[in-house]
Amino acid sequence: MSATTLSELKALAEDARALEDAARKHAERAERLIQIVERETTKSGDAALKREDGRLTEAGIAAVNAAFASGATVTEVAKQFDIHVSAASNRRTIWLGKHGGAQALKAMKEGARPRALEAMKNPKA
Repeated sequence: MSATTLSELKALAEDARALEDAARKHAERAERLIQIVERETTKSGDAALKREDGRLTEAGIAAVNAAFASGATVTEVAKQFDIHVSAASNRRTIWLGKHGGAQALKAMKEGARPRALEAMKNPKA
């Protein structure tokens, strides 16, 4: 291998490391920005999803329904929306009554967890 080829390979490796460092820095910056946006969305989003008395608004109900449609469990929904597990279970029962069959098929196509699908197929009354 000639000296020129070897020096070009070393330069390519150095450039690749520099690009890797830059990409890492950009990814870290993006993650920090995502955290900031999520924090702000949570602060303002809670107000939009809940009324002053703590009950879900229509937008909150739609968000909870979307979470169930994506295969989230009752516990996950309760934690995500800061509601009691029994409230999340009630919303799930209502959601299953309205959308159970069609949503189960859609969720299966999208790769929902088997436990979530089973719950959609056999809703508790």
